[in-house]
Amino acid sequence: REMKPMLTDTVLPWLAELTGAVRVGHRTFQTFGISESGLDELIAGIPGEGRWSFRANFPEVSVRVVVRGDDVDQRLAGFGREVYARLGQYIYGEGDTSMERVLGELLAARNATVAFAESCTGGLVAHRLTNVPGCSAYFRGGINAYANAAKEHLLGVPASLLEAHGAVSEEVAGAMAEGARRALGTQIAVGVTGIAGPDGGSADKPIGTVCFGLAAADHPTVTRRYQLWGNREWVKLLASQIALDWVRRHLLGLPLLEIGRRGAVPVTLKRENVAPG
Repeated sequence: REMKPMLTDTVLPWLAELTGAVRVGHRTFQTFGISESGLDELIAGIPGEGRWSFRANFPEVSVRVVVRGDDVDQRLAGFGREVYARLGQYIYGEGDTSMERVLGELLAARNATVAFAESCTGGLVAHRLTNVPGCSAYFRGGINAYANAAKEHLLGVPASLLEAHGAVSEEVAGAMAEGARRALGTQIAVGVTGIAGPDGGSADKPIGTVCFGLAAADHPTVTRRYQLWGNREWVKLLASQIALDWVRRHLLGLPLLEIGRRGAVPVTLKRENVAPG
């Protein structure tokens, strides 16, 4: 808090005097679903003089371009067009922002409401969304259903579904999302269930297995299983980011991403990824 005004009011004007008032401009693109090396490959060869840098802040990466000269605005606009042409599917915002803030602005603009049913994330998705001021306009609530009994009684997940597929399954994630949407009366709801570790994994469902479901008033329920990585905190954080990004992509009509250690690619949903309801 102290450094920013000092830099803006004192250091930058002083540097401008030293450099002969050469204009310096920058743009920062916030990305999710792709690694630094993947970003570097995609932006390699963009024409024009600019300094590129990356800042990894798990689970996202910032891409920044800095230019100097008299035609700063025009050059930054040109870089922006190239960046969106190459990275558009991974960019969720620009500048000093976050996934939860961008999603909140999008929900508010669409007059849409959302709820979350969380198991392995333990309320982290709702916590992040409620960090944004004004979230009461679009966030109706979250249901932390960690135990199977809670999934049954709070979300209406059938016991037969839990017995047949297990708590960590696409079927249960979809039922959790549908239950949250019914209970809280929202247009959109997301269910998250998984194994964050360090215990509880198996050969069929290793640690890092996380299943998601999205239920919406205007769309069939969508489910997907991901194999995430890292320690317990990383799995929870990455799962919360995916849940928020699913809602953003649903609102924008974008494909989901296939998350992996080396990045992500858009995927076309197969029939088994779409549940009726």
